[in-house]
Amino acid sequence: MCQWIGVPFAGAQESGTECRAYTDAGTAGWDEPRVLRMIGEAAIERQNAYSDSTLAAFDAYAEGHVDFLADFGDFGGEQTVRTDRIALQLEWARGRGSLQTLVGRRNVTWAPTRIHYHIDHLSLVMENFGRTIEVGEGDEVKDVLHPIADGARDFYSYRLVDSMAVMVGPHTSQVYRVQVRPTCQDDPGVVGTLDLDYASMAIARMTASFTPAAYVDPTVSSVSLELTNGWVERRFWLPVRQNVEVRRQIRWMDLPFSTTIRSSFEILDYNLDPDPHYRVRGGHRVAALPQEELERYAGWQREEMRITGDFAPEDSARFEKVRRQAVAIAAGRYLGGNSRLRFFLPDLSSGIRYRRAEGLLLGAGASWRAAGQTTLYGWAGYAFGREKPEAAFELRQGVGQTTLRLSGYLERHTDVGPFAAASGIVSTFGAALWGDDYVDPYFRDGVSLSASSPIGSLTATVTAVWEEQRSAELVSGTIGSAEPRPVRSITDGTDPHLDVELGRHFGSALAAVWSVSFNSQLASGGDFGYTRWALSFDATPPDPDAVWQWEAAGAVALATGTLPEQRLILLGGRSTVPGYGFRPWGGDQAVYALAAISREILAPWMRGRILGSLGWTEITIVSREAAERFGVTRSGGLRPSVGAGLAMFWDVIRLDVARGLDDGQWEWILSVNPAWRAPL
Repeated sequence: MCQWIGVPFAGAQESGTECRAYTDAGTAGWDEPRVLRMIGEAAIERQNAYSDSTLAAFDAYAEGHVDFLADFGDFGGEQTVRTDRIALQLEWARGRGSLQTLVGRRNVTWAPTRIHYHIDHLSLVMENFGRTIEVGEGDEVKDVLHPIADGARDFYSYRLVDSMAVMVGPHTSQVYRVQVRPTCQDDPGVVGTLDLDYASMAIARMTASFTPAAYVDPTVSSVSLELTNGWVERRFWLPVRQNVEVRRQIRWMDLPFSTTIRSSFEILDYNLDPDPHYRVRGGHRVAALPQEELERYAGWQREEMRITGDFAPEDSARFEKVRRQAVAIAAGRYLGGNSRLRFFLPDLSSGIRYRRAEGLLLGAGASWRAAGQTTLYGWAGYAFGREKPEAAFELRQGVGQTTLRLSGYLERHTDVGPFAAASGIVSTFGAALWGDDYVDPYFRDGVSLSASSPIGSLTATVTAVWEEQRSAELVSGTIGSAEPRPVRSITDGTDPHLDVELGRHFGSALAAVWSVSFNSQLASGGDFGYTRWALSFDATPPDPDAVWQWEAAGAVALATGTLPEQRLILLGGRSTVPGYGFRPWGGDQAVYALAAISREILAPWMRGRILGSLGWTEITIVSREAAERFGVTRSGGLRPSVGAGLAMFWDVIRLDVARGLDDGQWEWILSVNPAWRAPL
């Protein structure tokens, strides 16, 4: 049973309520006398704001950005929807509070959104939150006892894990690292780490996540904080950096997208002897200049921040580390704010779709968050045209910074590819109306085991696969008189293989944001023996406000051994070389590049586009027999095409027309921007 002494706290369990204490094997070291003595000293120091009673007032200036992102998870990563660039002028006076004034603000949007931020998403945390922590003005996290506050030692457990030297500006400081979690698992509280200055016991750094009971809004899946204080003029521990992330999902539905608000601020200048703060009174307040003045602000001190999606990968990795550390401190317990059992779809087309080889398919699934880093996914559907069920499961387990996945699947509809040609929703309309879903399908049953982990600036994934592969058949027609495109058959067989993928996101260069990936596939021991290699890239516009933009994508691929039809490298048509029909070429060697230049016509509703592409394939002994059976030929040289079109609604929907310049044809292409394609 939990017994509460000292200063009472409303979040503590009521008397007589059973306390579920942690039972992990690492309980040794928690609440030792030394660490409790340190926390007591830190609490005494913290009774004075910023741990120093001689600090009477200060002014500060900060700059940062607040990003609103759509997270497509495994399908497409994070895509920035909106970025706000913020400049803050701060005044603080002991005993009277603070006033933060937004003096500069500029926002850019990549997609339609009506997001309205809580004021604390656009400003700085003052006095290390005070006695209790609130996020989102109390709508996201509310009334959580600070781990360094009166009464905290009776509510939290602490463990000293390290002592280290850290750089604080140009100086070195010795700090203690302390882990913290509520004594009772079910109480609303902080789970994270505290770095305490050796000399003063001031908080040098705090990283925190929260227990499920701390979340007020049931759509909030996690809130993560990283607050860093600095040794200003070697006298006072004051804020220098602040990072906050709020992730949201639908409470009962695990869909292939979620949203994230991520803020990052840096304090650039302090004045510790300011003029009297007559405006500071009545607690901590935030104000803003009129919108016209915010947009005209020209006093930015930092080098112009590029408002691009390349903020997301770095910050995402930072907060993923905070979340994983919190789960480890909580002995692997689930720390999300959503329901642990939820309706699940791998992608939206797994709920309803129409394909030439399936007909109408309806499906549904469920996900179960068994623990902090353990999740089980299951999905099943029925293809009415084939009159067969399809199913898949995945067990996902985090181990440190590595994610392990054990997957199994039955009758999985798969595209020969390897370069995707259309989003799922476009494939559905294409199959139903025009007789072409822009895939060359086959089906497979199998199991796989993969490990994914960051390695420096790269993300590496290794997957071992065993599967049975079978040809698909044409089973459905169209709504109307259009004839469906025939389904090409493959060679059935067993295909155990090893997949290796390396990916990296680069910052802005040459007016684009770059991503590069390397994929290899090695098969032996089954019915086939081959290797397939591909190096691909894409360059996307960094600033949706730019009048002129350019983008590009391309790949180089080759194969060795003896290819079956399902491992051919196919080229031609939408997404590779439009204007030549759909995938007329194939082989074991291929190169393509597709680029577009666009100009704003009516922002953000319409942009004009000019596009061009080049493609080449070659057939050697590696793929000769498979290419003949599949009905594809070599390209017969480098094939060019050109086209033009419109990008509409924040460049989400595109309508292009293209023509191949070497014995090609006209082709109309309705598509979704590749950045938004994967989860559909």
